[in-house]
Amino acid sequence: MSYHAPHAPFFYGVLREDVARWDFLEGMGRGFPARVRGLLYAIPSGSKWYPALLPVPTRDAVPVHGAVHEAGAVDLAAIDAFEGPDYERRALTIKGPDGAMTAELYVWISPLPAGAGRIAHGDFARWLKETGNTPLCEVGDR
Repeated sequence: MSYHAPHAPFFYGVLREDVARWDFLEGMGRGFPARVRGLLYAIPSGSKWYPALLPVPTRDAVPVHGAVHEAGAVDLAAIDAFEGPDYERRALTIKGPDGAMTAELYVWISPLPAGAGRIAHGDFARWLKETGNTPLCEVGDR
């Protein structure tokens, strides 16, 4: 398998298929485990949560877990609109199923809000299970 940007989105948060299902991702192929180095934070939105990835090359960076997909016919502009102004889609190097590759992912570009907490192990889905917190799973939740 060989995925390359712009046809290889990497999802590490509420767009992961093991976290939630979204109509605007219909037609996207199954994801394969992948990771990118960075700092991952949990952002509160009322009683629900979503993640923020800071792809910083520091000693504190950890592998942030997610999945890389072949985009297929999915409209990336719809994903951009969902992610909103706090995120920017960037092509970055990740470790995919076949080694290092380029994928597109959404990185946090705003100041972290009050209540944001670091996810030290870099896995949002695992953090949700460990904490019992609920992910933001509706477009209107933000």
